[in-house]
Amino acid sequence: MNYYTKQPQTSEALIQLLQSRGLLIPDHARAIKYLESIGYYRLSGYMYPLQVPGKLHHFVEGTSFDDVVCMYKFDKRLRAIVMEYMERIEVALRAKLTNYYSAVHGFFWYADASLFSDKSTATAILYGIQEDFKLPKEQFLRAFKNNYPREPLPPSQMALETLSLGELARLYKALTTDPIKLQIASDFRVAASSLETWFVWLTNVRNVCAHHSRLWNRNMSALRPNMPSRKAYKFAVSMPDDANTNMYGVVALMHRLLKSFNPNNTFAIQVEALIQLHRVDATLMGFPPVWQTAAVWHHE
Repeated sequence: MNYYTKQPQTSEALIQLLQSRGLLIPDHARAIKYLESIGYYRLSGYMYPLQVPGKLHHFVEGTSFDDVVCMYKFDKRLRAIVMEYMERIEVALRAKLTNYYSAVHGFFWYADASLFSDKSTATAILYGIQEDFKLPKEQFLRAFKNNYPREPLPPSQMALETLSLGELARLYKALTTDPIKLQIASDFRVAASSLETWFVWLTNVRNVCAHHSRLWNRNMSALRPNMPSRKAYKFAVSMPDDANTNMYGVVALMHRLLKSFNPNNTFAIQVEALIQLHRVDATLMGFPPVWQTAAVWHHE
């Protein structure tokens, strides 16, 4: 059995360690400020791409501490852009679910077990809504409960407002594949069987952002999304096999979803501008070598 034997080090000692590995640190006070406000471990995640491949952690000649900070700031701003537009996708999904299903099955459709193929998931989500409604935290739920004290559940337009993106993704996936579910998928320009995997995967991406974890060159291999294969939904250019594990795939999927209801959105444009501003090697995120013209969003 191996034990963790590393000992804590002072910021000054960590500065000396980084310098011994070839990192240029002209301003020690500034570097210590970042180490103490961000933490060495978090910053180290942005150091690896700046190091010579191998196990010695030596930096590429000429690399400075400012380069590490630049990568950190790039990732922070990238997360902010992804979160902003992920919210728009989440709101669109929520609206389509409640609008389409309520129009056909009434405002309490989500409690109708016959609409779901995965009844255990539907039951779990329903239970969560019921429990939250007993002592509601949201003002609109308290008002509804006061006005309609005999109702055990809130209507769909209120109930779904309390669900996270992850719960909405699970709810959509649990639904029986009927004309309404297919219509929602068609609205998003993706087959239903693929779309449900997209929402689940993007939920993981959203959670990375929400926990302020490193995003830009992350390998997001869990619960990989299905890339569309049907002619009506295929991407305009061929997608790499690993696009469902990296940021290139994230941008491609989000762009497709956003364009379906907001064709003039600037999500991909903002990501590109950020890459250029920070002079980041986008191929480390899975982007094609000539992504400025070859990226899928330039052809859809």
